[in-house]
Formats: sequence, C-alpha cells, structure tokens
Amino acid sequence: MLTAEENAGANYMYPNEGNIFVASEFEIVNNSDADIAISSMLCFTAYCDDYAVDQSYTGATLYSDKGTLDGTVAPGKRLNGVIVYEVPQDWAKLEIVFTPSAWGDRSLTFELTNAG
Repeated sequence: MLTAEENAGANYMYPNEGNIFVASEFEIVNNSDADIAISSMLCFTAYCDDYAVDQSYTGATLYSDKGTLDGTVAPGKRLNGVIVYEVPQDWAKLEIVFTPSAWGDRSLTFELTNAG
C-alpha cells in the first residue's frame, strides 16, 4: 500500500451521515513469469472493526484521476490504483485483504488504524 487517507466527500459525492470515505492507493508489481489478472471486486475484501465492508464506488469517483485496481499486469509491469471504503467516522481499524487469483489461497492483509 502506498497511501491511505480519509475523505469527507465533495462534488455531490458524500458518504452517508456519520460515515467517511477511506481511500487506499496500491501499486501491484508482477514479479512472476505470467500475466496476472487483478480485479478490485474479486481480489480485495475489507473489514472495519471486524465487520465486512464493501467498496464505495461513490467514494471512488473522487479519485477518478488515479483509477481503480482492475486490469491485467504483464510480467515485470505494474498496476496502480485506489480502493475506497465507506466506514463510520469513529472507525478504529480497517483491514484490507488482497488475494490475487494467481496465488490461490495465499493473501496479504493491510491494517490501517485511525489515529483520531
């Protein structure tokens, strides 16, 4: 994960009352010898304070200049993009689990904690 930030919304794209967007930017590097397919819907799951949360496509529109994490990555190449979740303003921990299809049952978990 490269960066993570909270966002209260803008341009008519706002989270539900009492919530906030948390955007995480990732860069995926393909160090294998074959193409890998990355799907933000299939390869990423998240839990906020131990509850499953879905990606926020409303929040993602605020980062349209960065793109999503969807595509095929050739060997030695990279994919960069943002995934956004809508969580309660008082969230404590957000876990983002990345399971690329090429790895099968192996995954990486990224943990964010709210300093506020």
